[in-house]
Amino acid sequence: MSKFLISLSAFFLTFLVFTGQAEALRIKTTWGERVDLSKKIIRGQVVAVESYWNPDKTNIYTNITILIREYLKGNGPREMILKIPGGRVGNKVQRVSDTPQFSVGDDHVIFLESSEQVMGGPDGVFRLKGEEGEKFLLWLRAYIAGDPKASKEGPPALPQVQHK
Repeated sequence: MSKFLISLSAFFLTFLVFTGQAEALRIKTTWGERVDLSKKIIRGQVVAVESYWNPDKTNIYTNITILIREYLKGNGPREMILKIPGGRVGNKVQRVSDTPQFSVGDDHVIFLESSEQVMGGPDGVFRLKGEEGEKFLLWLRAYIAGDPKASKEGPPALPQVQHK
């Protein structure tokens, strides 16, 4: 009988451990590594955030419309729509871990993969705000230009990852 209880307990313990909330795995990178790995880097303002159901109504996606002020790396159109998993439709909310968050009116630097998806989830977005935003842009331009004084770690006194 005790062998049975031990086996049953082990089963339930395993079930509880492996059925918890799933989260994405990200490799920590420096700002310089993100620059090097990005196909495009844009500076733009969020002009629209629109969430919708997929055709099967099993997932919510959000389209983020960005008015591009500047291509810091690469080139392309003056407006871009990023499709991000998760969002709110009516009273239904679907949250997806490790996705960047955007609000209308915010000014961002966004690092993009060749697929034009945000590179590294929230690590691929830097919200430009105040003096920190200006310092980040100065460092970024210097790093892209190959200035040896521009550290791969990013500008001094800035966090490695800045989430909104």
